Amino acid sequence: MQNAVITAAKANGAVLAITGSMYAYGPQPGGVMNEYTLMAATGPKGRLRKRLWEQALSAGVHTVEVRGSDYIGRDSNGLYSIIIEPAMKAGRAAWVPADLDAPHTFTFNGDMAQALVTLGNDERAWGQAWHVPSPPAISIRELARRYAAAAGRPPVKLIPMPRAAMRTAGLFMPSAREMAEMDYQWYSPFLMDASKTADTFGLTATDLDIIINNQVSAAEA
Repeated sequence: MQNAVITAAKANGAVLAITGSMYAYGPQPGGVMNEYTLMAATGPKGRLRKRLWEQALSAGVHTVEVRGSDYIGRDSNGLYSIIIEPAMKAGRAAWVPADLDAPHTFTFNGDMAQALVTLGNDERAWGQAWHVPSPPAISIRELARRYAAAAGRPPVKLIPMPRAAMRTAGLFMPSAREMAEMDYQWYSPFLMDASKTADTFGLTATDLDIIINNQVSAAEA
């Protein structure tokens, strides 16, 4: 897929704007990542992300990578839609493979789209990776509480899964093994700093409560 889009960009003189993630950085001291953080991932998925970006940079096309954290927002595929929302609607507890109180940056998928359009059309962005301005980091416990409040439902009971549980399951389940590779994101602070993007292009994050209210309203409609 990467080779195909690079070929298409070359043939059409187009800018290759890549939707990126935090994977390439790997675990970082204090869990803090900004646009200057070195790509130091050691796992397969992180190394792949690093290789794809380096390939795009050396391909002879105008390219930019916009990196975001875990998504929230309408039609997003993430912690809320996969784990919290089904439990909230069913009135049951949610088992969460994470530290419920560790601060975590969540990115609004609408802000990601806006950043891709803005940076892809601005020559100042080309040849660099940028972060999407995102709401202040929040714990999973608080995020779940806000979603429940927006939906007018009782708070979801969250049950933290021990970190070893997913790793043990990974011995037998390929999907659990893939999740365990990235579990450092969920069992310690995971903080994305997008100051460089905000200062350079004037982009700002959508307010978290607006994101939540719109997402819940769309799901209830």
